[in-house]
Amino acid sequence: MITLLAIDTSSPRCTVALAVNNGIIQRSSEAERQSAQKVLPMISELLSSAQLTLNQLDVIAVMAGPGSFTGLRIGIGVTQGLSMANSIPALPLSTLAVSAMAAVRESNSRHLLVSQRARGDEVYFGAYLQSDQAGVVLAGTEQVCVPSQVCLPLELNSTTREWVGVGDGWKDHQQIESKLGIQLQGPVIQPIGDIGDLCELAKLRFALGEAIAAEQVMPNYIKEQLDYS
Repeated sequence: MITLLAIDTSSPRCTVALAVNNGIIQRSSEAERQSAQKVLPMISELLSSAQLTLNQLDVIAVMAGPGSFTGLRIGIGVTQGLSMANSIPALPLSTLAVSAMAAVRESNSRHLLVSQRARGDEVYFGAYLQSDQAGVVLAGTEQVCVPSQVCLPLELNSTTREWVGVGDGWKDHQQIESKLGIQLQGPVIQPIGDIGDLCELAKLRFALGEAIAAEQVMPNYIKEQLDYS
């Protein structure tokens, strides 16, 4: 049985959750952009309500991005501090991966192309495959670019798959479909991903031994793109 604390400060309203005894309890801030002031008191309240202490946690999971630059730094900093001070391993997880987990939960899709709006005309993009052991598995790397420049690893380009589009970055989906040489199956999914999906993904990844030490936890800004062409 895993006792897990999850932290999400990647959006305007911060949320924290405890996954314990096969259940999830959570707290969310009502005010926007108050993560720095709210996140630690919310964690304290959550632990108190569950009659737990920090040193009883098995792992701390954090939404690592992409997302708000300031928000990500707050979540990562809190995770690093709590992890280091209490010798608790940490699991930074991608926002795109959590969206893919939500899409699997909502649609039972197995091949997912996640596209989320970034700054300007760019999108964050990643190809994910459903996995019973790992939840979802990233194929290649996550990217940030204009839609006409997205790419897939060669091994996926040469394989016929029924890809499902996920996220709010598919406004001009024909550019991405044309670039990748695919046609999406069905309508684009706009999953309502929540901290429960973060918890479920974290539990699977923790069971696979993917937790890391506090000093290794970094924000996922997706600044670099690997060229598969």
